[in-house]
Amino acid sequence: MTFTFRNDQPDLAIDILREVGQWLVDNDRQLWNVGSLTPENLLDEYTTGHLYVMYADQNDGSAPEPAAVFILQWEDPLYWPDVPTNTSAFIHKLAIRRPFAGQNLFAAILDFSREQSLSRGIDTLQLETDATRPKLMQFYERHGFQPTYQKQMTEFGDTFLCQFYIMRFS
Repeated sequence: MTFTFRNDQPDLAIDILREVGQWLVDNDRQLWNVGSLTPENLLDEYTTGHLYVMYADQNDGSAPEPAAVFILQWEDPLYWPDVPTNTSAFIHKLAIRRPFAGQNLFAAILDFSREQSLSRGIDTLQLETDATRPKLMQFYERHGFQPTYQKQMTEFGDTFLCQFYIMRFS
């Protein structure tokens, strides 16, 4: 399977976020308030042009399919206000569509994020997740992210305990 990444399809990306978010709700694993996944909430000066759709090509002659979405940004004043612009990359709103679950797409997303970061002279990647989700936290740690600290955060009116992570490329 090969992958391509496009950052010029915000409507499709938000549709996929809502699709995955609804699946999580339907399976008692809510991560986001699906109603808050709107262009008004997700697209701003820090995220516009940085909301990626990852396409998977099965290499069988069929058209590549949208498989995942994520935001890869270079400044984050909400979650990482003390990190200067262009000194770290930040991943947010990562969502993998159900037909592609368990196919190690996250490794390809990390490779893409690393490549984009290093091309900018950035050698760290950071993310955060709900600290009440041990399986999700273990997933990130298995992929090389190191936990740093926890902090209560509010996003789109929802407050939750957040676990912060960092990965260094060098």
